[in-house]
Amino acid sequence: MRVRRGAGAWWRGRALAVAAVAGLLAGGLVGCSGGSERPVVTVLGSWTGAEADAFAGIVAPFERRTGIDVRYEGSRDVDAVLAARVQEGTPPELAALSSPGDLIRYARTGRIAPLDDIRELADTDKAYAPDWVTLGRVDGRRMAVVVKAALKSLLWYDPKVFADRSLKPPATWADMLAAARSFAAGPSPSAPWCLGLASSSASGWPGTDWIEDLVLARSGPDVYDRWVSGQLAWNSPEIEGAWKAWGDLLAAGRSGVVGVVGANGATGAGPSLDALLTPYNKASPGLVAAPPACALDHQGSFASGWYAAAPGKPVPGVDFDFTAFPAAPNAAGTTGRAGPVREVAGDVMAMFHDTPEARQLLAYLAGTEAQTLWVRTGALSPNRGVPLTAYPATSVAQALGRTLAEAEAIRFDGSDLMPTAMRGAFYRAVLSYIADPSQLDHILEDLDQARLGAYP
Repeated sequence: MRVRRGAGAWWRGRALAVAAVAGLLAGGLVGCSGGSERPVVTVLGSWTGAEADAFAGIVAPFERRTGIDVRYEGSRDVDAVLAARVQEGTPPELAALSSPGDLIRYARTGRIAPLDDIRELADTDKAYAPDWVTLGRVDGRRMAVVVKAALKSLLWYDPKVFADRSLKPPATWADMLAAARSFAAGPSPSAPWCLGLASSSASGWPGTDWIEDLVLARSGPDVYDRWVSGQLAWNSPEIEGAWKAWGDLLAAGRSGVVGVVGANGATGAGPSLDALLTPYNKASPGLVAAPPACALDHQGSFASGWYAAAPGKPVPGVDFDFTAFPAAPNAAGTTGRAGPVREVAGDVMAMFHDTPEARQLLAYLAGTEAQTLWVRTGALSPNRGVPLTAYPATSVAQALGRTLAEAEAIRFDGSDLMPTAMRGAFYRAVLSYIADPSQLDHILEDLDQARLGAYP
């Protein structure tokens, strides 16, 4: 794979400012063949640094076998870069985005090509649970494929810390409340929850994961689908109840969470600027700090990399482990699901310029060979043809892989499915709620006004 490393340092992972997009494109960094007679496929994505290096290794067998030159372009501002190129009429052949909501918009405006007639994809689909295939459909047509996945709906904990307090990993909502109270009380109280909400222009997204999990846990996938698609009001009892449940859970710790101290009873955690300003990936390693800064972390499968990279070289399965986010009672005292529904995230790839070479690469990336290579780098795959032995040889990595592959019922990250304007309003609402939970009614009213204008 020729990634044109000398074409610009931004490929190595430095974020592109939106104002620099035009200059980068004018500089001819991407899309040219450089005189090569080999067929070329350009791919745009958000993978930079080690992730981009991993992608190079994944496509190398494809390049050797087909003679196709894969030109990868990586940017942390991939949405802005793609929008600019689509607007100028110079899109890449393939683009991978973490927000399917954006791809839905491109599909409905005729910017991407349908994939229904790619026979190899139909064969590959047999290795995936039906919900994974459905994720790539827009208005009944296959428009994208999931090429890299993450598992959410997880609670991370330190087994030794739990054992010291004679606690087991929370299996029920009551267990979770009890654990939070236990860590906040006693002779050596500690913050029950790791929580950092800062993430540049996407600040607030870790809180949206909480709300999404709680909607699924309390009301089930049908309500979740109606809410995410804009059919259910934000101030409906189901959605309002999820916000209040999150506040109750944070307040159960009384001494608070990392970055949030104090409590205001059932209305939610007391405010602190620390939670609003702490980067999400800086709060999570508090779980494995010495001494621990927090006892429970609600994060996706990617958090395992943060823990493993923390000082002291924490050991998976010994210093950190995970359990599934439990079902939760709703106002009627029942839970919203009969079995586990996993929230997932990932990168979905679509074809912006239909060529035979792009079709070949897309089918390859969804197939078992490429997916097996990807999980060896620490990623996850829902492809059931990928052997668990391909994952790194730790109990945590293989358990994550098994959990994802065996999930029959999944739902994609709700905010990532929402239109851009709705997603941004959701992020901001999380920040407002942590700052002042007493304003929940107004926050939900504002979100519903945003809903009325965000959906077609």
